[in-house]
Order: sequence, then C-alpha cells, then structure tokens
Amino acid sequence: MKTGERVRLGIIGCGIAANELHWPALERLWKEFEVVMVCNRTREKARRLAETIGRTYGSDVPYVLDYRDLLAAEDVSAVSVILPVELNREVCTAAAVAGKHILVEKPIAENEASARALLRLEEQCPHLVMMVAENYRYRTVFEDLAGALRSGAIGSPYFAEWRIWRHVDPATNPYARTSWRIQHRYEGGFVTDGGVHNVAALRALLGDLTTVGSITMSVNPEIGRTDTLAWLFRSEGRTGVPPMSGSVSIGFSVSGAEVDRLTILGSRGAAEVDGSTLRVFGADSEKPHVVYPAENDAGYSGEYRDFRHSILTGERPKSTFGEAYNDLVTMLEALDSAATV
Repeated sequence: MKTGERVRLGIIGCGIAANELHWPALERLWKEFEVVMVCNRTREKARRLAETIGRTYGSDVPYVLDYRDLLAAEDVSAVSVILPVELNREVCTAAAVAGKHILVEKPIAENEASARALLRLEEQCPHLVMMVAENYRYRTVFEDLAGALRSGAIGSPYFAEWRIWRHVDPATNPYARTSWRIQHRYEGGFVTDGGVHNVAALRALLGDLTTVGSITMSVNPEIGRTDTLAWLFRSEGRTGVPPMSGSVSIGFSVSGAEVDRLTILGSRGAAEVDGSTLRVFGADSEKPHVVYPAENDAGYSGEYRDFRHSILTGERPKSTFGEAYNDLVTMLEALDSAATV
C-alpha cells in the first residue's frame, strides 16, 4: 500500500457501535479510508448502513449477509469487526486466513482462553496489522493527564480514584436492549464491556494493575448478571509515575447521581479528568489549571489513524492484541476475586 492510498475497508457488523461510533470517525477520515463493503446477518441493518455510507460517497456501497463473502472480496484489504464479543475469535481467525488487516472492537474476547488464541493468531501473522478498537488509548485528555503527572505538576502521585456511575435504563438505552449484552456469555456484562476502557486508560497512565480486593453486585438483573463493581488495585508504576494504590467504582444502575471522574492525588496537588475536561490543582494556586482537550470523537478517529499508520509502515499500533489481552485479564481478575453482595 502506498502512502497516499486509502485503506479499502470492510465493516463486519452494522449495529449501534458501527453506526454511532465507527462510521462517524471513518466519515471524517475519507481521505484515509474508503468503506467498500459492509456485512450484517440481518439484511435491514446491512442495507441501512450501506445506504448511509453511500449517501456520503455519492455511490452505492455493496452489502452482504455472510462475513465470509466480505472476506472473499479482493478489493477489501482490511476489516473492522464490530460484533458480539463471543464472535471475535471466529471472525478474526477467518479474516487473518483471508489476509486482511484487522481492527476488532473491545473487549478482545469473551474469556481468557479465546483471548490467548487471538494472541497466538497475531504471532502467527506478523505480516498483518491486528489491533483492538480501544478508543481510550487515543483520548487526548488522558495524554494530557499523563503529561501533567510526568511533569511533577501535582508532586508525587500516590492515589487514584475513578467513579463511573450512570443509570442504564432498558426502556431508553439502546445498548440495554441488545440481547447479547444483557444475556451475556462473557463474565461481567456491562461492567466488563465498559470497565476495560477504564483499565486501558489506567494501565497507560500508571502501569500494570494488580487486584487487592473487590465487590460485585446485581442491582438490576434486567441489564445482566453484574452491574456494579467496587475494585481496589495496586499499580506497578511508569516512567515518572511511581507505584500507587487506587480504586474504581462502576455502577450502571445508579439513580440520581451520574458521574465519570478520575482523580489522582499527589504530594503537592491533584489532577482530575471529568468527561473531556482536565483540571490540575497545584498546592501554590487557588484556582486549578483547566485544559479542554481538542478531541471531538473520544479517540475513535485516533484509533483508525493508528490502524492506517501501522498498515503503511509496519509499525506496531498502540492498541495491540497484547495490550487488549492484559486489559481483559485485569478486568477478569477483579471480577474473579470479588465477594458478591
């Protein structure tokens, strides 16, 4: 593939994430990517996304109902796999056999065994780019936070707390009406699906994480077997950031309080990420330094740019199968050690 060429992409899975997260990013990256085919097992979803893309391109985009037909298409050089997590191993294996570069949605797999199989697949196909669509690795707010920690802006960091509380209502939330999410075959359900984002960001900031203890609950069984996690961890540290303790509180059945806030305490101040806003509180300042990162899509464009860069250069992407494997294993260890309330 030449530097100025667009990646000829096939999309496998035309559900909510494909329509609301992936296609908007790809539409912005029309100079870098061309979606040449889409696939979904239900015709209406496939047709609808194909028509949406076609309206932007000004020409029809073909769709198929069997992913093997898409993988057989010679003009597809890479695939974006956006399917129920338990299908990732099967479809990614078939895509690798077909010689396609692979971007697959997180979590990497439904369990550790399938994730290990995908790691082996990556090792067996060094000529192909394989990465996981973990957009938190590409969010500029966390890059800015990492810079603040390394610069000593809050002194020596010693504790992290992340609270993610929201109300997932099956009557109004489209994700809570998706059968594979609420009748999940993978441990943790919504907690795992959302929690791997937080694990990915924390590992990038603080180093690998070890579980100290945790508690899980099911407040609303309508959205799965687990909807609440309280987790204590210890980090191993990174360059410029010492090992520290921390906690993550995830609740998807919280009424009357909604928050997504990461706070890191330091010896001379604190840093806080609230949505896409970074506040750095220094001990010598009455007001925080506030940073509004220039991110308009929470990192989705960044992950696709990295995917294309790796295809062009042969360099490893930031969000490798190995990183995603460690994200999943960390999340599963938190769940496995939990006392159920």
